[in-house]
Amino acid sequence: MKRLLILALLGLTACHRIERTDTAAEGQGATTPAPVERNGGRVLRIIMWSDYIDPDVVKQFEKQEDARVILDTFESNEYMLAKLQGGGASYDLATPSNYFIQVMARARLLQPLEAQKLSNFGNIGAGFLNPNFDPGNVYTVPYQYAATGLAYNSGRFTPSSESWKLIFGDTDTVRFSLLDDPREVIGAALKYLGYSVNSSDVAQLREARDLLRRTVSKRGFESFSGGPEVRNKLLAGTLDLGQIYVGDLLQGVAEDPNLKVYLPTEGTTISTDTLVLLRGSPNPALARKFVNFVLEGEVSAAISNYTYYGNPNTAAAPLLDPFLRSQKAFNPSQADLKSGKVEFINELKAGNTTRLYDRIWTDLKAR
Repeated sequence: MKRLLILALLGLTACHRIERTDTAAEGQGATTPAPVERNGGRVLRIIMWSDYIDPDVVKQFEKQEDARVILDTFESNEYMLAKLQGGGASYDLATPSNYFIQVMARARLLQPLEAQKLSNFGNIGAGFLNPNFDPGNVYTVPYQYAATGLAYNSGRFTPSSESWKLIFGDTDTVRFSLLDDPREVIGAALKYLGYSVNSSDVAQLREARDLLRRTVSKRGFESFSGGPEVRNKLLAGTLDLGQIYVGDLLQGVAEDPNLKVYLPTEGTTISTDTLVLLRGSPNPALARKFVNFVLEGEVSAAISNYTYYGNPNTAAAPLLDPFLRSQKAFNPSQADLKSGKVEFINELKAGNTTRLYDRIWTDLKAR
């Protein structure tokens, strides 16, 4: 029941309404070339977050469909968007976060997925259906979700509290890293200061900027890193504390049970990642088969049991690893979600707010 309540709340808190700017037929996008069927429709190319699918699931699909799947990875939505807009490889599917769906629709990068026609779409939990950022699930199918926490190796380091203060406070005795993701990093600073992760208040954002400038100037600041890189550094003992997507950390527990992760007391971010069909997809029919395949209960559970990310699929819920259900950071509490302590990252308003976030991030990366 607790899980169902969480799923319902996730749907209620998901972000902005999408603008209906993309009604063209498949493959007629202005930013991508017209689709040219690749390898007789038997090759599927996907760009997704790193370590975000069970390789055995990919092999099962390839065998079932007598097809080949090519996976390319990214560590931030911004990187994925730049790669898609830069041309080059023609992808069929991508896994953007909820707050990037409207951005991609405006950039004319999406085409209707027609999720309602997929035979396994009914496995999606009610809380994830018809989200505000994509009414009717025209473009998206929810894939997985996760909160962002702070991780450490208890065999090497014992945090004095479960606060962001260990990173953002005045002391400089901890070796730490931050995610290579602007919304996560700026959002963490805003949460530490007591503000919303989606703040558009200029004074609040300048306060967050100044805090982050001081933070990355510390001797203990190691780098901006992707989740798997943070996990590996914790395993190697070269970091004391790292900002990380909870799933990325839990993947390493089998290798070292001393790896721990918590959701900071001041609050943190959460987001839903989706599967979308890209305009110019060379093989949209095969792409839809893949989406329907990962919606099967056993397949979806296998993915979460591999990635350790939250699962929106009700048919998969009974098949999830009991270890995952035992992890507090894997399933944020209903109270924390309802109060906004664990807060969804939403799309920013275009204009000054977006430019200010961009300037803060550019300034930090240049230091």
